[in-house]
Amino acid sequence: MTALTGLAHRTPSRDDTVERAELVDDLTLLERLVAGLKESMAIDLVALSHVEDDIDAALGERTPAPCEFTPLALRLRSAVAQLVDCVMQETDSLPHGEIAAAVVRGCEVVAESLPAEGDEGLGHLRRVALAAQNLLDQGAVDEDILDRAANLGRDAACREAAS
Repeated sequence: MTALTGLAHRTPSRDDTVERAELVDDLTLLERLVAGLKESMAIDLVALSHVEDDIDAALGERTPAPCEFTPLALRLRSAVAQLVDCVMQETDSLPHGEIAAAVVRGCEVVAESLPAEGDEGLGHLRRVALAAQNLLDQGAVDEDILDRAANLGRDAACREAAS
C-alpha cells in the first residue's frame, strides 16, 4: 500500500508541460518559435544577401542539380530564419494577418528536417524558397536590410577571393 501511495505522490495528476501549453497565446508561440530558430540555426548575412538569387535558382525554369539541393536549402533556411527575425522586429513582435501567416509558414518550413537528396530534397528546397518569397512579398522587411546584407556578402566574397 505504501508503494502505491508513493507512486501517486510522484505521478502528477496533470503534466506541467501540458498546462503551460494550454496557457500559451499566439504571440508567445511566435516568440518561442523565433527564439528556437535563432538557437538552432547559424544566422548568416551572406545567405540573406543571396536570398533572391537562391529563390530564382530553386524556383526557376532550370531545376537545380541534385548535388545543389542541400547547400541551396541550407542557405535558404538561414535566410528564412533571418527574414522571420526581421519581420518580427519590424512589426514589434506583433505580426498579424498575412504577415503572421508568412512568419508561421517560415518557422514551419525551417523546423522541417532536411531530407536526403532526390524528390524529397527538391520538394523541401522549393517549400523553403516559397516561404522566403512569401516573407519578402509581405513588404515588412526593409529594403535597406537586404541592401546592407548584399554589400556585406560582396565584401565577404572579395575577402575570400583575395585570400
